[in-house]
Amino acid sequence: MATIKNFERKGGFKLDGYKQIVPSPKLKDSHYVELFDTLVAHTDLTQNADIIGNAEPLLSKSEYEDIVFSMDLVKVLPKDNKVSKFLLAAILQDNRFKAHCLGYINGTTVLHLSKKALSEYSLFLPEDLSILKPLDNIVSTLYKCISLNIIENANLEQLRDTLLPKLMSGEIDVSNISI
Repeated sequence: MATIKNFERKGGFKLDGYKQIVPSPKLKDSHYVELFDTLVAHTDLTQNADIIGNAEPLLSKSEYEDIVFSMDLVKVLPKDNKVSKFLLAAILQDNRFKAHCLGYINGTTVLHLSKKALSEYSLFLPEDLSILKPLDNIVSTLYKCISLNIIENANLEQLRDTLLPKLMSGEIDVSNISI
């Protein structure tokens, strides 16, 4: 399950914030998040509201097959297929969206983002959305590249964690390898 623990205070998505759960059979398809869907934090346990309004695309499911998201998060998808998930994520990661959200916070002990915040945020897009295609191509390529780098880093970490104990114990001898 993706939770607010996945959200970095200064922006970014932490993979170690996932919470392992047994999903309820009552979950609907809309409760699941797919790769490159954007999640927006709607709750913060601190009084600083550091993560409220932070929008992060899901760039890795880590080792999990399915990801659901907690009630502290909202999944945001484009209504129109002329605006991609990638472009929407980039727009929502802009400081203007975060500033907009900060005006919709309520609560005393636990801060919450009003449901109105997303629906009342205006995206200034051209009438002819095809103009955005070159920007969309760049943003899509960047997010996909970041996602691949996350996967590669996880594979390298696993390889390191497997090999290092064997190297330290002498189980694997590299003294005869010339580099």
